[in-house]
Amino acid sequence: MQTLTVIYRNLRQRWLSTCLTAISIALGVALVTAITSMRQQAQANFDNVAASYELVVGAKGSPLQLVLNTVFHLDVPVGNLPYDYYRKLKADDRVAYAIPLALGDNYRGFRLVGTEREYFELVKLKDGQPVSIAEGRAFTADYEAVIGSVVAREAKLALGQTFVARHGVEDTVAAEEHEDAPFTVVGVLRETGTPLDRVIFISLGSVDEIHRDSSPAQNNQNLLDQLNALPAESDTTASPPEAEDKHHHHHHHHKKPSTAPATTTAPTPSAPPMGDKPAPTASATTIDEVTSIIVKLRSPGYLFLMQREINKGKDAQAALPGVEVQKLFAIVGTVDRALLLMSVLVVVVASVSVLVAIYNSLAERRREVAVLRALGAHRRTIFGWLVWEAAITAALGGLAGVVGGHLLLAAAGSSLKFLSGLPLAPWTWTRLEVGPAWLTAYVPFEVAVVAGTLALGAVMGLLPAALAYRTNVARHLSD
Repeated sequence: MQTLTVIYRNLRQRWLSTCLTAISIALGVALVTAITSMRQQAQANFDNVAASYELVVGAKGSPLQLVLNTVFHLDVPVGNLPYDYYRKLKADDRVAYAIPLALGDNYRGFRLVGTEREYFELVKLKDGQPVSIAEGRAFTADYEAVIGSVVAREAKLALGQTFVARHGVEDTVAAEEHEDAPFTVVGVLRETGTPLDRVIFISLGSVDEIHRDSSPAQNNQNLLDQLNALPAESDTTASPPEAEDKHHHHHHHHKKPSTAPATTTAPTPSAPPMGDKPAPTASATTIDEVTSIIVKLRSPGYLFLMQREINKGKDAQAALPGVEVQKLFAIVGTVDRALLLMSVLVVVVASVSVLVAIYNSLAERRREVAVLRALGAHRRTIFGWLVWEAAITAALGGLAGVVGGHLLLAAAGSSLKFLSGLPLAPWTWTRLEVGPAWLTAYVPFEVAVVAGTLALGAVMGLLPAALAYRTNVARHLSD
């Protein structure tokens, strides 16, 4: 108790130096804690979401981009697939279910995803629960929408309310609004803690109709009406009809509507190798293309076989979400390790300030040390006091840094959830990843960090303590 009293008194006498030193250590520790915790939670969340999807099929391109777009609703689509490709894939005997997704619009940054009603019955999350609806019902007609929990909360949408979508998967000021095609909210999904919480689900027919409503002929006619309504003395020169015919509404997942009869069909695209089950008859809904397809197989044994067969074809690619997530974090891991290295260097440099602070104060404390020695304090006792003083200063910084790191996560958690739909738990323990099995299994990362700063501070206190140990009592008492 006497040792702790002396250490507390010494730290209090130099409270400004002690606080500044602890804060410098805390900054580095906060970065290490925040980066490590965020990476672990993000990887766990990505793995959990990816485990809900067996196979994702889309246009040729980057498989990682396909997974990010289809599973996590991030990035932009890689391209489109003919609707007939989806129908033939669904008819394969090895496929338990195949559900199409079609993208192209957003509302306040929340993506509209066209799909079939069976999505809410067949797609299961990692816990085995379906994507169930908490309020209302699934859409039964075009221009009806089922929204995620984050959409309902952030956009302040409720059952029965309407909204107007913007063209494009990203929310931009210049994006065209589909003012003539408002959607009505008919359902709200239960909160899942996944990217589905920030998605607006609509029917495939809605995706098709909302862009057919903005067909070239209609756009040209509206423009000509406006030009004809201008005063005769206006200097505005109307563009010839040939130029106006070139203006049409672009949409990245629908072909230009044709004026040919509905019975005219395009040549059937080549399909992946399928089973003997015949393809179903043509659907009455005139859907041209889909962005991607979620596939569930009847047996896991078909997984890699089906992936290879589809990838060998020229029309589509198949990606395994779990594999692509691992590739993603292998790429991110390089940056993550660089950030951690810089954070550790900040902690080490800050710990040197402990040595400097105690060393600078030692000149003023020579007489104090000599008095304590004259009163009977042993050299080892003086040595221990200074080592513990340095260790406690560093440990205080480590403790403050751990708390600060979790405060950073708490502050950033809502923003990250809004952007990705993946939640962060800022006050959960972080797993220790380095060390023997018994250590990583029972010791949290935060405890190891505080203990590490304590040990680092003690090392930094060895030099001042050694100088104090060698203090000449007689000479400093006579000064």
